[in-house]
Amino acid sequence: MPFQLVAAKPSYQDPDFKPSDESIGQVEFKGVVYEGRDVARVVDWRRLKDLPVFQRATEGKSIVRLFDDGVRASDINQGSVGNCWLLSSLACLATRPGAVEKLFLTPEYNDDGKYQLRLWDKSNRQYKQVTVDDNIPVWRQGGSPCFARPSGNEAWVLLLEKAMAKYLGSYHMLAGGMASWALETLTGHYTCVFLLERRFGPNSNAGPDPSSWRWLRAELATKAADRVVAFGAKPSPLTRANMYVLDQDDPARFYSHEEVFMAIVYHLAIGNLVAAATVGTDDDEDVNGVVRAHAYTVMQATPVNSNGRGQVLLLQVRNPHGAGGLEWNGDWSDRSTLWAKHPEVAAAVAYTPPASVVGGGPSTDGYFWMEFKDFIQHFKEVTFCCANGFDYVEEEQAGWSEVFNDASFPHDHRSLGDYKFIYNGNPLVGSQLDEVIKWLRLKEIAAPEQFRRGTRGLRLFAGGGTHPDDIDGSSSGLMVALACVANKPGAIEEMFLSGKEYRPDGAYQVKLFEPKSGAASIKPFDDAIPCFNVNPITKTKILGNEVWVLLLEKAVARLVDSYSKVSMWGVQVCWALACLTGEYTCLFMWEEGRKKWRRLELVFQEKQPASYRAEYASDDKSLFDSDDVFRTLASQLALGCLMAAETDRNDVASEATGLAKARNYSLLDARHVMLDGTPVPSTSTGLPPAGSVRLLKLRDPARQNEWKGEWSDISDAWDRNPAVASALEYRREADGGGGDRGWGSPDATSSGRRDGSFWMRWEDVMTYFRQITVCGNSLRNNPKPWMVRQEDVDAARRRLKEARRQQQLRAEQEALEDSLHQELRRRAVDRNAGPGGPVASHVFAQAAMQASANMPKRLRSAGPVRPGAAANANAALAGAAAGGGAAAAVNGFSAPAAAGPVAPAPAAPPPALAPPPAAVAGTAPPPAGDAPQGNGAAAGAAGAAAAGGGAAAAAGVAASKPPVVVVEYKGCKACSIM
Repeated sequence: MPFQLVAAKPSYQDPDFKPSDESIGQVEFKGVVYEGRDVARVVDWRRLKDLPVFQRATEGKSIVRLFDDGVRASDINQGSVGNCWLLSSLACLATRPGAVEKLFLTPEYNDDGKYQLRLWDKSNRQYKQVTVDDNIPVWRQGGSPCFARPSGNEAWVLLLEKAMAKYLGSYHMLAGGMASWALETLTGHYTCVFLLERRFGPNSNAGPDPSSWRWLRAELATKAADRVVAFGAKPSPLTRANMYVLDQDDPARFYSHEEVFMAIVYHLAIGNLVAAATVGTDDDEDVNGVVRAHAYTVMQATPVNSNGRGQVLLLQVRNPHGAGGLEWNGDWSDRSTLWAKHPEVAAAVAYTPPASVVGGGPSTDGYFWMEFKDFIQHFKEVTFCCANGFDYVEEEQAGWSEVFNDASFPHDHRSLGDYKFIYNGNPLVGSQLDEVIKWLRLKEIAAPEQFRRGTRGLRLFAGGGTHPDDIDGSSSGLMVALACVANKPGAIEEMFLSGKEYRPDGAYQVKLFEPKSGAASIKPFDDAIPCFNVNPITKTKILGNEVWVLLLEKAVARLVDSYSKVSMWGVQVCWALACLTGEYTCLFMWEEGRKKWRRLELVFQEKQPASYRAEYASDDKSLFDSDDVFRTLASQLALGCLMAAETDRNDVASEATGLAKARNYSLLDARHVMLDGTPVPSTSTGLPPAGSVRLLKLRDPARQNEWKGEWSDISDAWDRNPAVASALEYRREADGGGGDRGWGSPDATSSGRRDGSFWMRWEDVMTYFRQITVCGNSLRNNPKPWMVRQEDVDAARRRLKEARRQQQLRAEQEALEDSLHQELRRRAVDRNAGPGGPVASHVFAQAAMQASANMPKRLRSAGPVRPGAAANANAALAGAAAGGGAAAAVNGFSAPAAAGPVAPAPAAPPPALAPPPAAVAGTAPPPAGDAPQGNGAAAGAAGAAAAGGGAAAAAGVAASKPPVVVVEYKGCKACSIM
């Protein structure tokens, strides 16, 4: 047979943003401006893999990565277009682990050159999907990128900049803008800006020195026409007049310098983002190293006590120009003598001089410290973005009147597909279904008292996050897959782009993937669910007051165009895992004749969740020994892969074993331990050592068919081997009254049912299970997936254990907040109905202190930052009260009262923060309106002060409990300065 060449698959080219002059618009090269067709004289386009910058970074190997060892602000370097406003915003995101990665719906570099990202469209209150190819504009002379320049071999900066250029119309549209608009567009979270100018309000009579001025708070406009000026016709910066809504006649919108500095410390401490812009109109000028009309990232802020200078309010700022960019050269700059004169300040902020000072490095690295009194002489804007939480609040007080209806997935039989419903013995199909099946909103489904056990009504997530036990549905492949994903703390929450809270408008966006093409889908959908007699027709139930399962089920039904494909014809587990994660999925199937497992590659059909085609090599390369399969399961589960196992389609002796035949079970864990509890390394080879046991943890999504044999909940193997039980952190299910050990304990959600989870030996799994689905990109093109480094497995297990610990702490905090919520709500209503109307306080409570103490660890996980983060532990802020004149002192820094009542903003509440090991002891949180209580011996346990009938805050919980901060205004948690 003659040899045939197979044509290479052509790379993707975006038809809507082609590599052409129109996509550039205008560019300046060596002082000459090129427009239209002239752009091609100086600009060329190249694929990522062909960029010389990547070849140089990888010694000519052209190894390109989307992300390599995390994201850091130092990855970002500005090019020839004036988009510092965008790059400084990206630098903000880079300080928060995972924030940049979330923007990419395509998570890895690919040879097709097609990438999907998501950006926020505030006018429609939803994320917009933006698809780009990897053609990057480069200079014909030298081949370097025209605009943003990457560091090393990471491509994310180039692609994200291109997505923004497409979103706005061209690369030239990136020239000039506002960091506030960029931050909101990148995160989808509430963003506001504080402006410092002579012409605002009382500043016009305060003299020319900015130190005597006040800051004016402005909101971002909602409508796109108000927010972006005439994009397309000619370049126009995103100006303040068109971007912001402000009211100079409202005294509550003006803030003192001290209050703004406290707000910066607070927001950075709890994980929000802060950017700043300088005065001036020409970014070719600078004053003392501070570039005019330029956007910067605020990295850290802290008050520090110094010897002889009193308290110094310091900020660390980064120039998006990065290495070689201009830096502040005044007090506390890198070459300032103050660091040597005041070593106590240097120690407090863990300052170390950069290589440019000690010699042997670039001239600058872009980072510098400056005192706040100097900051206000050079900067005119400070932007806050609440990127650590979502901003929507409860419907009763939010004033939302619009309810979203998804017209593309109508509330009738068209969205049910070929669903068949038996009613009074008669099968109903098509339009007949509209007579008996009603589409109800989540709040209508959850209206009966048995579904509203939570004191705050509906939630997307409760109990600190998702867990496999949240799922009490059928044994369908979708429910099995959901349990697998829910077993990873935070994985389900990350799928909800529309936030982690129940939305009164009923509009949600979930990140899903079409398994055949791998394309991401984030189309918005509403929360109307097809029901019969208030019960979803899919038989999926709401446990407690959580509703995320119903929403994800609807998102999948919408993706495949009908509910019938989800509920009637079933969903294959492998399809569901690929749909939920977008990752590589394969099967291991037992071949009885060969006594081995066969690895099968899967080919899916578009919008057909019940079908797939399996392929495998005809030789023995696709066959695996049982020992290698177990090692694969143990190591890959630890590394984050998702798995499910299916029982034999023939008899599995259900009466004796407890297992259901042809049933898929979620595979949650796999461990190999000695009977004395010592773990056996995953890298061990040969026969299992004597005195060891290989155990797998599985779960039935229907919570009905649990294993009854050795190592089950009713087995005495756990009593005979307590060391194994301790090593696996096993807890036997309590007797629920059925007289059978292992029966689930009755509670608010299970009503005495089993939890569905159980352990069993690998040998028993091989006896009764015949197919295992494995999902994870670490298996792609990996012929020996059991060959992993033991240190990677150990590190992954530690991370998972810590994530689950944090989840438990969040659950405890939720319970404490719930206990206060009803009283807080009553008092808030009373305040709002009072003669003076609603009044809110500035609240900087224990969350800021606790977050400050935790911030060094958080920054290290995001990548090294030269001027250390340890100073934030000294920046604990107790609180500042408005209206009543209350003040809080921290490290000698006294925060004056605000000018008057402050209108609240729909901001994200402080996140749940786990206490450090040496957490201070305190009292239980007081009810709203009571004076905060704390332990006088605990420096960080001061509560927030509330004045003038303002918002209430609770702080100072016991050391064994996570800190609780509850700030109430109109029924929602908020911080008024946000």
